[in-house]
Amino acid sequence: MSQRKPWFLSLVRRYVHRRLRREFDGVWVAGLSEAAALLRQGPVIFAPTHVSWWDAFLVVAVDQALNSTSHCLMDAENLRKLPFFGWIGALPIDRAGGARARAGLLAGAQRAQKPGEALWVFPQGRQRPSHLRPLDLQPGIRLVERLSPAPIVPVALTYLFRQTERPAALLRFGRPISGPLLPELEAALIDGLSEIDRFVDTGQGPFVPLIGGPATAAQAGIGARALVSLHRPEVQP
Repeated sequence: MSQRKPWFLSLVRRYVHRRLRREFDGVWVAGLSEAAALLRQGPVIFAPTHVSWWDAFLVVAVDQALNSTSHCLMDAENLRKLPFFGWIGALPIDRAGGARARAGLLAGAQRAQKPGEALWVFPQGRQRPSHLRPLDLQPGIRLVERLSPAPIVPVALTYLFRQTERPAALLRFGRPISGPLLPELEAALIDGLSEIDRFVDTGQGPFVPLIGGPATAAQAGIGARALVSLHRPEVQP
């Protein structure tokens, strides 16, 4: 059962925005408009790489930018220790597997049934450096695929240093998976991570700053800021 509390989520969003702005050289995104368009048509399951503790902050920020009603599967033991995560949309999943894990996946899938509803599932099931191959995707997401009518969208997520003392947080939303889930998802996530690498290396790519960091505001062009502003005014850099 969801314990999502809109009033608490509103407070957390302000806190998350401040922390991300202070700690990172921007939160850079690509494919956000396409993901938002999918959500207007129906529910979506987002499948991001899982790199660090900061991932939850990024989910909160992107949920706001997408104007979605998001839930995210979270390790049940951690959620018991930090129950307030349930107030912003976390749902428990027992990583030990078995019936409890299936029940958690079912509960999550039921939260992605209508337009504007999203479920975030970290298919690796644990934090893992984004450069390691294979990505070690776990099979639980296949059950979510069977239980929900929502398309599964890969989200390459990582943190890299550009040319400042702080790392940048970067997310690349891919196209919905259309073939066999696990191999196609693995390939799409790796492609997204490679695209992030190219952006950091060359400065070229479709990435725009969702949240500006200390060094980002001067670098972001007027067009990039306008794109984010039009999409979600309250999260412009």
